[in-house]
Amino acid sequence: MNYIKPKVTDLNMADLTVENIFINEYMPEAEGDFVKVYLLARLYAETDRSISNIDMAKQLGLTQDRILEAWNYWEEWGAIKKHYLGGDGRLDFAVEFVNLKEMLYGGEQEEPLMIETDPEIKVKQVFGNNDINQLMEQIEKKLGRTLSTTDLQSIVNWIEEYKATPEVIMKAVEYCIAKNKMSFRYLGTLIEGWVSQGLNTADKIDEYLELYDQKFSRYKRVMRALGYSKEASEEERRIMDVWFEDLGFNMDKVLEACAKSAGVHNPFLYVNGVLRNWKKDATQDNRDVNEKKPVSNSVLRDYYNFLREKADREAEERRNQIYIEIPKIKEIDDAMRIIGPQLAKAYLSGDAEEGGRLNAELERLNEDRAFYLAEHDYEMDYTDPKYACTECNDTGTAEMGGPCPVCKEQRRMEAEVWQAERETKEI
Repeated sequence: MNYIKPKVTDLNMADLTVENIFINEYMPEAEGDFVKVYLLARLYAETDRSISNIDMAKQLGLTQDRILEAWNYWEEWGAIKKHYLGGDGRLDFAVEFVNLKEMLYGGEQEEPLMIETDPEIKVKQVFGNNDINQLMEQIEKKLGRTLSTTDLQSIVNWIEEYKATPEVIMKAVEYCIAKNKMSFRYLGTLIEGWVSQGLNTADKIDEYLELYDQKFSRYKRVMRALGYSKEASEEERRIMDVWFEDLGFNMDKVLEACAKSAGVHNPFLYVNGVLRNWKKDATQDNRDVNEKKPVSNSVLRDYYNFLREKADREAEERRNQIYIEIPKIKEIDDAMRIIGPQLAKAYLSGDAEEGGRLNAELERLNEDRAFYLAEHDYEMDYTDPKYACTECNDTGTAEMGGPCPVCKEQRRMEAEVWQAERETKEI
């Protein structure tokens, strides 16, 4: 008669047998995560089930790298044996739980308790593939070292989970080496990101990296123009992308806005405001954002008035200075202000004799004024307004009418800058 042992279908109803030697000798020395891995895997093995490292990591709340560390630990302590799969015997492996009593004290050997850690990996497809074997050799050559079991398992995971091709993996290795960021954790993140974006060939990756490097260079230049030495944050990169890609500004225009941020508490937000204001003006004027804003005749007249008021104000300041330093000059100026209306009245009334006398008095006062100024090392016109254009005295109008031929183009260019500065102060 044959006897059939009922098969347990619910793991929670199964019993786990663990040697006391494991509890007394092995468990106290092990990290808690490693004990969890051992016990969970042994539970599956005793119920003739398999579990992948991926599922084990999810169930225990650990990383796959941590699972592999646990297997390496238990192998070093002799609690398990790894049976490697694949052509070169270094990639995926099954775990054999060692009979600790037999190992330490001898006795009859029992049938090994085995568990496959990654049954989903197709051996023929991955390990027998010449492209994969060549990939391993190329990576080892690039790194100048032999790949560890953990490294090999990571590569297999990239191929199986991310569906990464050897071409993509090799490109990622070369990129990380060039950037001096060669860690398998970073490498896996990079490969996952590339594949998720549809970058499945070297040519597509090259195009992506060229665009990325251009953007990185752009970010760095703008941050330096703003006085930052740090790298741009993700939010700052997003805003800069808006400047260039959505608003349409070129680098020269962005740097022009950056130049206006000196001394500002938050230059990044300030420049963002300037550029958005420029975009609004360009839209209203129906022109490209990178074209200079044309100066209207109204703005040009305002600028001429600004220049004249500035010249008059500075002349007034110099007169007040002279009046303090040379009081006699103020007396002369006061006398000349009195004579002026009298002289006009004499000419209007036809009194030539009085007009001549007053005119002679004015000439004498002017000579005295020039003498006192020269005596103190000042030019005769020191207190006169200093207009930028001596042809039109900053009126913008020639003597015979029409725009001043001497300064009209220069004043228009200056007015552009003046207008932009005024708008910036209003932001």
